[in-house]
Order: sequence, then C-alpha cells, then structure tokens
Amino acid sequence: MAVFSGLEDMDELEAKKRNQQEQEIEDIISMLDSKTGNGVSRIKVNVSEEQQEGTVNTQYHHGRCDVGSPWAKGTTRNFGCD
Repeated sequence: MAVFSGLEDMDELEAKKRNQQEQEIEDIISMLDSKTGNGVSRIKVNVSEEQQEGTVNTQYHHGRCDVGSPWAKGTTRNFGCD
C-alpha cells in the first residue's frame, strides 16, 4: 500500500497545481473584464519576474499613437479588393 499511497499523493499534488493554475487564469480574466467594463480600450499585459506575485501595476498612456494614420482617419483600403 505504501507505493500506491505515494502515487495518490502525486495525483493530489497535480490536481492542486492544476486548480491553482485555473484559478490564476480566472483571476486574470476577471481583472481584464473589470478594466474593459470601466472603459479601458487598450490593454497591454507584461509579466515580470521582478514584481511580487499577485501584484499589479497600471501605467497610463494618454494619447493615441495612431493619430494621423490611415486607420485613424478611416482611409485604409483593402488592396486587391477594389
């Protein structure tokens, strides 16, 4: 029975790890849903090994990099479809 007990412990550890990963994914989705629900239109996510686990930093970019571009002016064309 000792051999099977070790295998059961391994299965239990794998299940806990999988549940933790799934919870982390759900937390990220919830955070992103909250941001978009509050009107954030652009989100860039960077993962950092230097930042403490479970913390989030928010940086704001006031302005649009595409100002004056064909996308912003609505003058883009589908070449080959005209």
